[in-house]
Amino acid sequence: MTEYDKHRNSLETGDIILFSGPGILSAGIKLGSLCKWSHVGMVVRVQNPDIALIYQATPSTAVKDFFLKKENPGVQINVLSHVIETYPGDISLRKLNVERTQEFLDGLSAFRKEIQGRPFEESKWEIILAAYDGPFGSNQEEDLSSLFCSELIAEAYQRMGLLLGDEAGGKLSNEFTPRDFSEKGKIELLLGATLDLEIPLKKT
Repeated sequence: MTEYDKHRNSLETGDIILFSGPGILSAGIKLGSLCKWSHVGMVVRVQNPDIALIYQATPSTAVKDFFLKKENPGVQINVLSHVIETYPGDISLRKLNVERTQEFLDGLSAFRKEIQGRPFEESKWEIILAAYDGPFGSNQEEDLSSLFCSELIAEAYQRMGLLLGDEAGGKLSNEFTPRDFSEKGKIELLLGATLDLEIPLKKT
């Protein structure tokens, strides 16, 4: 039994999945954010049929989009077990503790419909600015025409009521990095929500 198999039945919509990738962009994100994690996705649990999916934004994938039945670079939703099997790096889970109300789920559903098929972030500079808030500054505006991984998850959390939006005094969603969703992050969740400690699902 794999680590994923041990935890599969406990997975719920909104749980965080963290990835440590081997590529050049991943290395830059790790260096800029001083964190081992370079990619983040979110669990979407379907009850009938019983499937654990992952909602993510990535420029490429070795697995098909669950709904489109084809590879779909950019915003996509995949079978989580297939992603874990094919990913060439470490993976961990952070369980989200919150009441998953209909409003919570409707917020995610509306957001998914709004940005379905959007491409991966075209501006590498926007990703760099999210990871490195030094002398070069930070992202000053949000553009959801294309998204990177932590931008997608932060925006989803905002639409689900878990994070303050920038209009309410929170951060722009493109100012979040995978680190923010890790144990090292200082993310402040609403609705009384908390994220558990990281649980390894795969070690390479």
